[in-house]
Amino acid sequence: MRKEIPNKDSPLLKDKNGDFIQNRCVNKLRAEVLKEKTTQEDALEYLKKNTAEIYELPEGFQLKGIAILGVPPVYLGLKIKKKEIVFYFHKPCFGIYIMKIKATDDDFAYIRANGKLVKF
Repeated sequence: MRKEIPNKDSPLLKDKNGDFIQNRCVNKLRAEVLKEKTTQEDALEYLKKNTAEIYELPEGFQLKGIAILGVPPVYLGLKIKKKEIVFYFHKPCFGIYIMKIKATDDDFAYIRANGKLVKF
């Protein structure tokens, strides 16, 4: 079964059957690792304490063309003044990492349009 191409600009890979799969290589984001080998609960607490806005991501959500991996629900936070996105990512065989990347106003708009703002 072929998956739909989510975006013509997204970096896509094909599996051994020729089906499209999402790019999941978080290293391509050149993110700064804030914490390694943590839990999803600790990552969410970090977002609550350190970001201005938190969004629940839909399954298959892509951040700058990279699929964000994690057990749903997955969240990310925005640092508006610093223009940063803070997120956690499950690296298979390594665990959950909290990371941050630089962001643009367009990145914030994309997240706001596709994520669900949550209040804790």
